[in-house]
Amino acid sequence: MRLVKICIAGIFVFSLLALTACAEEGAKEAFPKSGYVKNDGAQIKAGDNANFENLCALSKSEPVKIMDKRYSWFKVLLPKKAALYVSNDYVTLTSDEKGVGVINASNVNLRAGAGTRYSIVGQISKPEKVTILSESAGWYKIEPPYGATGWVLSSEIELSKENEIKAKGKKEAAKEGSVKPPAAAQKREILPSHNQALKTSYPVPKGNLSISNSTKKQ
Repeated sequence: MRLVKICIAGIFVFSLLALTACAEEGAKEAFPKSGYVKNDGAQIKAGDNANFENLCALSKSEPVKIMDKRYSWFKVLLPKKAALYVSNDYVTLTSDEKGVGVINASNVNLRAGAGTRYSIVGQISKPEKVTILSESAGWYKIEPPYGATGWVLSSEIELSKENEIKAKGKKEAAKEGSVKPPAAAQKREILPSHNQALKTSYPVPKGNLSISNSTKKQ
């Protein structure tokens, strides 16, 4: 009898955990989102912690594209004024474009500073081109490739109202979709899917740029 009670209790706990996980999944925020910086000097960090290196400072009212959220931190696309570093062993300078280099290997780490002791912000692979800003002790300082991200405290960002408008539009579209349209209206133009619309507003990162903690290359 005691064994039966233990089994029933175990099943109850498992069911409760499963329901909780489903609820959390359903409540997960949709990204990307748009936002604006509240105050001058908000820092974009190399990771979701105040101890990570600063990548750049933002200005008040500066727009940001928010790609994800972790606890009290937003993951945002890096602006051009941010700088990343890559070992010059993995960059081939081009003769036809001044200040431009071509990555010559796979999974080359992009770092927050000129040295392997700095945090890895992402990875980049050949034959991606990078804009070189300067060189120091075997490292190139470069503009962040599109798709590279950093982290900023969510309290520093004001979400744009357009996020609410889009969410409202999706709810209304879903509500309309649950009602079968008249036969005459069935031939109307099909709206683009969420992914198609997203690709227009937020270009997807190139396939040879990834965000990873791998350390295959410097």
